[in-house]
Amino acid sequence: MLSNAWRGRHTADGIEFIGAFCVSLVTTFFIVPWLIPKLKLKGIVGKDLNKQDRPDIAEMGGIAAVVGFFAGVSALVALNGIENVNLLNVGLSAILGAAFVGMMDDLFDLRQRQKAFLPFVLALPLGTVADPHVVIPHVAEINFGPWMTLVAAFAVTCAANAANMLEGFNGLGTGLGIIMGFTMLVLCIIHNRLDGMYLLVPLLGALVAFLWYNKYPAEIFPGDTMMLFTGATLAVAGLLSSLHVQTAFVFLPLIAEFGLKLRGHFEAENYCSKSGDAYLEYHGKIESLTHLLMKHRRLTEQRLVWMLWGIEGIMCVTVVTVDILL
Repeated sequence: MLSNAWRGRHTADGIEFIGAFCVSLVTTFFIVPWLIPKLKLKGIVGKDLNKQDRPDIAEMGGIAAVVGFFAGVSALVALNGIENVNLLNVGLSAILGAAFVGMMDDLFDLRQRQKAFLPFVLALPLGTVADPHVVIPHVAEINFGPWMTLVAAFAVTCAANAANMLEGFNGLGTGLGIIMGFTMLVLCIIHNRLDGMYLLVPLLGALVAFLWYNKYPAEIFPGDTMMLFTGATLAVAGLLSSLHVQTAFVFLPLIAEFGLKLRGHFEAENYCSKSGDAYLEYHGKIESLTHLLMKHRRLTEQRLVWMLWGIEGIMCVTVVTVDILL
């Protein structure tokens, strides 16, 4: 169960969180340009399939974001202090495990079942310390008891893989992570949950810096390394903050993407069928939110990304508004 001493041991001045955000941002920002030529030299590249000339772009750039995130967390712990640091470490181990699985997938192209199973196993220790009580506001409180070990691990692996499903366009996954992370940070502030903030502030610093290089036209791709890491971090922050229901609703667009991918037995990609005159075309079955938008709207890649950011933004504003009203 979560330690009450850790959950709000004292109110931070805010300067510690600003410092951690800056450490995470600066670390990531300066690692990425160093990493790009290294990845290309090793042949770790991916084709930008939504461009006419399909250029080779450095892949697995999420390594920089992961390093920046952990640098930010370390700075925050050093500046602010945590009474029960072991609890944070258990959460960080689940996050690092998801990032490691993503890196393995980038390098060795894991099967879908492996990407689902491995983060689950690595998140089991988190489940043993997570609060088994899940409150559905104004509806009920569910006590999962010892089953919370499996429930929490399942939530982390689902979030990690869901975050990875709606990626494939310049800046899309990174921007979604920023919107979702900022929303959950606001919820943590509303409910005075420092625990989630210890993860979300460094995450936002890393993602904001990475977006500078990942936005259109991308110089580097995040790879599964960053996307699994981002989804897992958001899930762990939600669990440690006991914001279970709010986190689930923040993930709704990605859950919808999961449902569409399920229709195609997870074989479909998000990419366009043809890119001509800067506009994207899609002619196959609708097995992604990106397919739905490309099939019914004449969109450039940038506008497609902005629309999906907007959909997630509307969902997040709705979640925060309802949370405040309830």
